[in-house]
Amino acid sequence: MPEVSRAEMMLMLAGTPLFEGLTKRQLTAIAKVADYQAYEPGAVLVREQEDVQRLLIVRSGTAAVLRKGTVTDDGGGVHEGASRRLATVGPGDVVGELSLIDGKRASASVIAETPLDALLVYRTRFKKLLESMPELYPRLLAAMAARIRAIDHGSDVTR
Repeated sequence: MPEVSRAEMMLMLAGTPLFEGLTKRQLTAIAKVADYQAYEPGAVLVREQEDVQRLLIVRSGTAAVLRKGTVTDDGGGVHEGASRRLATVGPGDVVGELSLIDGKRASASVIAETPLDALLVYRTRFKKLLESMPELYPRLLAAMAARIRAIDHGSDVTR
């Protein structure tokens, strides 16, 4: 599996709406708690209504965001006709930021359509980071407010 440099991680994080405007020190701290993962087509990245509690930032590849579907256990995707496609995510897109913040279950499934690799930030590590860097809270709150406003105005909310 190819590696991702800390510098590339920081660029990806800085380009994520949730982390835009953070200082280099703050981005470095988040990069230290991030992981890298590669997925094959058909891999279930997030399963609707499961306790995922992680943020994914797509580095390369595409994935379908689906709601109200039944995802097969063998990683083969969803049963035909069982889901409604909400979006397609690709490089630079983010999924799971709400679960990262509030710890609630996933509201949709995310299935890799092509080979895909992503940065992962798990809620347990992120919570520890927030305890040590409480100055991140106002930025996260502002980012969540911007996301809600975008949804309210019908904007593309995957970025």
